[in-house]
Amino acid sequence: MWLSDIISSKRWFVISLLITLMIPGAVLATLSFYAEDMTQEEALQVAAVAVKNYIDENPPRQGWKATSVYINDKQNLVVDVHVPRFDHAEVIRTRSERIKYSYLKLACPPQDAWVFDWLHGEDRIWVNLHHHGKSLLEAPCPSNKEKGFFS
Repeated sequence: MWLSDIISSKRWFVISLLITLMIPGAVLATLSFYAEDMTQEEALQVAAVAVKNYIDENPPRQGWKATSVYINDKQNLVVDVHVPRFDHAEVIRTRSERIKYSYLKLACPPQDAWVFDWLHGEDRIWVNLHHHGKSLLEAPCPSNKEKGFFS
């Protein structure tokens, strides 16, 4: 009985509380009805902008320069990294594939970098190491830790 007494005596408060909660709820329900998910291509373009911003804030290895970030025809997010010194390029070029990949990882963001939050599903960052237009190696960076060891 005490609850009904409170409701009847404070009717204006209960009605204003309900209206205060219902109006934002109705607005959010309407907005969510018209919201659209991004397509895979749009999500990859947003990730490309995030990667570009990350590389601007955290450049690769000293002396190496990220020349472009783009999405190739295979729908991979690729970062071109120029290795300017001939001796560095020659060392990378003459090594085995496993050692080349360890050099490539120097141009990759660390596995706990915030940039991986923008990559969805199976999307990965690919790095193309090149020396004056001649490609040394193009391969994907290791994915972040949350995706697991073998991903």
